[in-house]
Amino acid sequence: MNQPSDKINIIYDNNQTIQTIKGTTLNDILALIPQRNYAPVGAIVNNELQELDYPLYTDSTVTWVDISTSTGWLIYRRSLTFLLLLAVHECFPDHHLWVSHSLAEGLFCWVEDEQKNRLSATEIAVLEKKMNEYVAADMPIQRVTVAKEDAVSFFKNEGKDNKASLLMRRTQQYLSLYKAHNFSDYLFGRMATHAGMLKDFRLIPFEDGFVLCLPCREYLGIRKTVELEPRKLQACLRDYQEWTSLLHIKTVSDLNAIVDQGRKDFSELVLICETLQERILHNITDQIERHFPEVRLILMAGPSSSGKTTTAHRLCIQLRSVGIRPVMISMDDYFLDIGVTPLNERGNPDYEGLGAMDLELFHQNMDDLLAGKSASIPLYDFKNGKSIPGHRNIKLEDDQILIVEGIHAINEVVSANIAKKNKRKIFISALTQINLDENTPFFTSDNRLIRRIVRDASSRGLSPITTLNHWDEVRRGEHCNIFPYQEEVDFFVNSALLYELPVLRPLIEDQLAAIGPEEQCYLEAKRILQLIRYFSPADYDLVPRNSVLQEFIGHSIFS
Repeated sequence: MNQPSDKINIIYDNNQTIQTIKGTTLNDILALIPQRNYAPVGAIVNNELQELDYPLYTDSTVTWVDISTSTGWLIYRRSLTFLLLLAVHECFPDHHLWVSHSLAEGLFCWVEDEQKNRLSATEIAVLEKKMNEYVAADMPIQRVTVAKEDAVSFFKNEGKDNKASLLMRRTQQYLSLYKAHNFSDYLFGRMATHAGMLKDFRLIPFEDGFVLCLPCREYLGIRKTVELEPRKLQACLRDYQEWTSLLHIKTVSDLNAIVDQGRKDFSELVLICETLQERILHNITDQIERHFPEVRLILMAGPSSSGKTTTAHRLCIQLRSVGIRPVMISMDDYFLDIGVTPLNERGNPDYEGLGAMDLELFHQNMDDLLAGKSASIPLYDFKNGKSIPGHRNIKLEDDQILIVEGIHAINEVVSANIAKKNKRKIFISALTQINLDENTPFFTSDNRLIRRIVRDASSRGLSPITTLNHWDEVRRGEHCNIFPYQEEVDFFVNSALLYELPVLRPLIEDQLAAIGPEEQCYLEAKRILQLIRYFSPADYDLVPRNSVLQEFIGHSIFS
C-alpha cells in the first residue's frame, strides 16, 4: 500500500520549481533559492497574500512581493508604521502618535503629549535610533489570531475607540493582531515578519512634526528620493485638516456617526463641504480679478480623478460673476496622431509624456491669443486617434481670459514663453484628510482610484477590472508629469469632499465583491473593498448637480 507523500512542489519566479516537505514556510523556501534583487516582505500564494511565516501543505504557486511591487510597498509602509508606534511606546510612553498624510514619498507624522507639546528634533532622532535598533536585532513581529470581539475589547481598553468601532464592522469573526515586545496593535493589513526587512527609512523633522521617509516606489517609476520642500502642499493639507477638526470629523468613525444619524445631519455636512470648495474658488477668483487683464492665462492640472473638469467649469462661473469671460482649451486636443507617439521604456506608446503633445502648435496658439491675434485650435478625435486641425477659431476679447487644462499644464516647459506676471497656475487634487484611526490615513490615491472606478463604470463602460489593471500605469504618468511641478503653482484646490466615500461605497461595493481570484487585480480589489466597507453607506441623491462628485457619479450639470 502506497504511503501518502510528504513532498510538495512549489512553482515560483516564472515557472521555477522546487520540491520541499509539507509545512515548509515561505521563509524556509527563500533560504533554498537564489537571492533576489530585493528581499521579499510577503508572497502571493495561490492568489492570496500571505506573510513569510506562512506554512505550505499543498502544491502551490508563489509570487514574491517586495518594495518594487505595489503590494510589497504597502506591507513595508505598514510595518514601518508599526515600528514607529513601538518606538513611541517605549521611548515616550506618555505621548501619542498621529500619522496624518502622504508627503514627499513619506508620511507626515507628529508625536505629542496630553498638553499638545510635540517632540523636538533631538527627540525625533531618539525614535529613529530606537527603530534602527529593532532592525539591527531583526526583531520578530508576531501575528496573533484573536476573535473579533476580543480585539474590539482590547482596543477599547487601550483607549482606541476609533479602531474598535471600525473593527466591529469587519465581517470576519477573527483577525490578526501584531505583537513585538510587550506592545500589540493592528494596522489594517498584512505585515513583515521581522524588523530586519525594514532597513530603508529615515525620520526627517519637518515643520512641527516629521516625515517618515519610505523607499522609492519603483513600481511607479520613482528611482530616487527627490529632496524637495513641499511647503505649499503641506499648507493646503493643513488648512483642510484644521477645517475637519472644527467639524470634529478626524476619523472614519466620526464621519460614520454623522451618516448614521440620518439624512438631515448628512445633508448638512454635504452643504458645508460644497460651500468650502466654493469659498476656495471664490478666493482664487478674487486674486485673479485683482491682476486682470495683466493675467490673461490660467493653467490647471492635477492627477487622475481629481475633478479637474468640474473645477474648471465652476471657476469659469466664478470668473463670469465678476465680469471676466473665460475661454477654455484642453491640452488633450494637442495630442499627436496615433502612430507617431513616442514609445516609453517598456516599448509602449507614451501617451502620458510631453512627447505625445504637439507643443510647437500649442506654443504658437498661445502666443497668438495672448498677442490679441486669432488662433486656429485643433480637436483631437480619440476614437480614431487623429487630430482635426482648425476645429475652431478663437480671438480673446478685452474681457476674456484663457483657461488651459491638461496633464502637463503646470509644467513650465509648456508656458516658458509666457511671462510669469501674465499667467497663474492651479493644482487640483483630492487631498483626502480623514483617517481610519490615528495611525492609518485614508490615502489620496485610494480616494482617486475609487472615484475613477465609479466614473469608468458609469460613463465609460469600463469594468472595475480594467480600471484596476491600468491604475499603476496612470499613476506612473502622474509621478513623472504632474507631481514634480506641484510646488511651482500659485493656487492649490483640494477637491476632496469629506462626505464622498459613504456616497461612493454603494456604487462600487458589489462590483468589487464580484471580482474573483483568477483576475490579476483580485488582491487590489479585495483591499479597496475592505477599505470602503469601513464607511457607512449614504445615498447620492443629496449630492448637488454642480458638485465635483457628480463628475464621477454621472449626473453633473456640466456634462
